Amino acid sequence: MDKKKLSTGILLVAAGAVAVSTVVVFAAGGGPGGGPGGGPGGDMGSGQVEMSESVIQVKLQTPETGSLSRTTDFIGKIEPSESVNVYPEISGKVSEVYFEAGDTVQAGDLLFTLDDTDAALSYEMAQASYEQKVISADTTLGSSYESKLLSAKAQLDSAQQSLNNARLKLKDYNDGYDDSLINAEKRRDEAETAMKAAEQAYEDAKNDPNTDEDTLKDLLAEFTKAEQEYLLLRSEINELEDSEDSEARDLRNSYKNAQTSYEQALENYNLLLGGSLEDTQRATEAELKSAQLSLEQSAATLDKYKVYSPISGVIETKSVTPYEMASTGTAAYTISNKNTMSVKFNASADAAVALSLGDEITLTKSGTEYTAVITSIDTKADESTGLFPIEAQIQDADGALLSGVSVKVTAATQKAENAMLIPIDVIYYDEGQPYVFTYADGTAHRTDIVTGMTSSDEVVVESGLDMDSQIITTWHPDLKDGASVTLADGQTDPQAGQSASGTGDEASDDAALADDTPPADGAPADSSSSADEASADEISPDTQSGDVPADSTPSAADGANAPGQEG
Repeated sequence: MDKKKLSTGILLVAAGAVAVSTVVVFAAGGGPGGGPGGGPGGDMGSGQVEMSESVIQVKLQTPETGSLSRTTDFIGKIEPSESVNVYPEISGKVSEVYFEAGDTVQAGDLLFTLDDTDAALSYEMAQASYEQKVISADTTLGSSYESKLLSAKAQLDSAQQSLNNARLKLKDYNDGYDDSLINAEKRRDEAETAMKAAEQAYEDAKNDPNTDEDTLKDLLAEFTKAEQEYLLLRSEINELEDSEDSEARDLRNSYKNAQTSYEQALENYNLLLGGSLEDTQRATEAELKSAQLSLEQSAATLDKYKVYSPISGVIETKSVTPYEMASTGTAAYTISNKNTMSVKFNASADAAVALSLGDEITLTKSGTEYTAVITSIDTKADESTGLFPIEAQIQDADGALLSGVSVKVTAATQKAENAMLIPIDVIYYDEGQPYVFTYADGTAHRTDIVTGMTSSDEVVVESGLDMDSQIITTWHPDLKDGASVTLADGQTDPQAGQSASGTGDEASDDAALADDTPPADGAPADSSSSADEASADEISPDTQSGDVPADSTPSAADGANAPGQEG
């Protein structure tokens, strides 16, 4: 009984040894024998080697949609977003100083004053002149104007009376008739006016090329006739003047003088009554406005001797001292509003084009990071450096960053948004051509791709794949285009839904057939499983799976290059 058990154990060990040799030893020894009982092994010197085909188990992954960015570091300088240098508008001796460096001021606070003695005197003189102009305007446009108008009316009435008296005296001298000389002079004046009008009409027609000869002759005739009438009346007047006596001459002169006085008085009265009032008002208002402007200018000049803070903030520097001179060319104060701080840095043309207003950047100082938002990008390069100045407003400084310190600025100068991304370690290269292996129907397929921007972990795929592509992420030395692959545990076959039913039926039939197969003669019913267990114990886990260990390096004889390596 003990001998029988011992022989059975020996048989099992022998069967296990044969199974192991089938998997491992074929490479070193001969091939399997032929015939039912097995033939002799092959000749080791023949050079023929039979290798078992390893099973390629793979894992799959589809592309993802995401964004990548590539950053560039710059050196920036912290500055207040609002900082002003305060200059006095006029030079002068400082009288009082009210704030020192480090003090906090509000917009409108009085910083310091200058000696304003002379300016105050000029203001008082301008004010006195303005008040005098106001009084003068009230007088001119008030009772004074009314009195002038009454006086002009009285003068007109008097001149009218004098003219009437002179006419009556001259008429009495001529026995109740109007003076013939005066009538002749009136006719002469009318003839002179008519003659001048005819002469002008003739000259205009003569200079007009469209005037015909007959019209020109008629106009000349009219002018000649008017001239003759004028000369005749003038000759008549000369004869009357020569024939009159001295009394008539005196009466006639008195009448003429009275008429002249009347005409002047009438013109003066009309000026005061009509347009003269408006002219007087305009002149008076102009003088008053000029005095008012002088007063305002003096007040503005006087106010310049007081210097106020234009913004709220902290005084960074102060350069004025009481009783010393302050100049318009030297900043008296520098005031910064530190409620909002900014960083300024310079970038190349490519970086300036890649950045946009509103982009977030990262600042690093003493191991602490801060966020800033770009607020301005100059479109003209600095002449001295050739770089483009950029400014960003710091969002979370909280007073920790001081003015003038340098910080590291990190900005995304290359971006890919809403792009197709795949892991960088699934890409292979063949003479510079990137490709991946994709899975379909149990087969690996080489798929060439066009890549874009990369990071340390991911790559942008510009073409070659779609979002449903099944990318093989497992590396295997035998992985190549057209290789048969199986899915690793936990992986779902994309075509599983199409053939799940048929696959289940075939598996059931295979299981039933295995159960009906009788054991070999002289062997226990479970000897096959025992032999499998023995062989499994003697084969390493790496050899069982068929995968290359993680720490092993593939050789040039492998079927595919490791991801990320050139073919």
